[in-house]
Amino acid sequence: MRDIFIYKNNTIIETLEKLQKVGSQCLIVVNKNYSLLGSISDGDVRRAILKNNNLNLKIEKFYKKNCFKIRKSESNLKDYSHKIKNYKTELNSLHVIPVVDKKNKVVDLIYQDTENLRSNNLFKNLEVVIMAGGLGTRLRPYTNILPKPLIPFNKKTIIENIIDYFLKYDLKNFYISINYKNYLISSFFKELKPNYKIKFLYEKKPLGTAGVLQKLKNKKEKIFIVSNCDSLIDINLKDLIDFHKKNNFDLTIVSSSEIYKIPYGVCKIVNNRLSNIIEKPQSDFLANTGFYVVNSKIFDLIKKNQSLSFVELIKISLKKKRKIGVFPISSSNWKDLGQSINFEKK
Repeated sequence: MRDIFIYKNNTIIETLEKLQKVGSQCLIVVNKNYSLLGSISDGDVRRAILKNNNLNLKIEKFYKKNCFKIRKSESNLKDYSHKIKNYKTELNSLHVIPVVDKKNKVVDLIYQDTENLRSNNLFKNLEVVIMAGGLGTRLRPYTNILPKPLIPFNKKTIIENIIDYFLKYDLKNFYISINYKNYLISSFFKELKPNYKIKFLYEKKPLGTAGVLQKLKNKKEKIFIVSNCDSLIDINLKDLIDFHKKNNFDLTIVSSSEIYKIPYGVCKIVNNRLSNIIEKPQSDFLANTGFYVVNSKIFDLIKKNQSLSFVELIKISLKKKRKIGVFPISSSNWKDLGQSINFEKK
């Protein structure tokens, strides 16, 4: 039970990591005596990150005080069900209800069926695109022999690892863009004979990480998950799609909450003179993971046979006033296999 507890002096990044470690959508905030202080949801954490961009802030200012709770004497469903009607909005985000004793100490938890709180059509009109046409230059010399998607990782190829993630959510329709050593990739899947459907998007010339998506512009009213072929993500996909739809975003970027610490003292100079020295400063930022949720109407912004990176597509979308969201995740939930240093740490 205590796995889901957190303290108000924990940081934003610690809270995000714990949410994703325990696989919950909210945590219960308690003091050292396990008395109830409130709750904090994944949505609260994301809003805190996007508003402050400081991962080391404590959650004291961001958690919900006086959250919905049940007295131990009311812990039978029939005894407290009448109270739920008045807390419907809060209960949509509070998927774990704390049960407290007379001293407000948390003595039990009631888990709601979170699946029933979501729309049954959450994955309706959802398809997956895996961008596998690149040269994989960061992975040379491996990619001098094999295209990046077919490099072994965790006893499978990289692209199979990516597909396995989506299969967990019963998504079985995939588009795969191919260019470099495309015959090896197509032959691999022909021999594999998978129990899911694949359509290849052939690039006659390299079109970057977004140009080939123009081929899908006629897929009206569709939502696509677009993944680079070197990005392994381990998050609750339903949370991401729910976030994208509820906010009516045209495009959502999955970003990793990163902390970069310079291992040296940094000198601040004014007119060639030292004004200050800062010992081992650190910077917080949200890194683009190369994993996106995109409404198909965005593809109208891509010209036929145009070589275009996804970052360029995002910039064009911003100029066109399209609504773009950012979905922060913990760095522990993202593995960038495009860098040999990460690939070799498998």
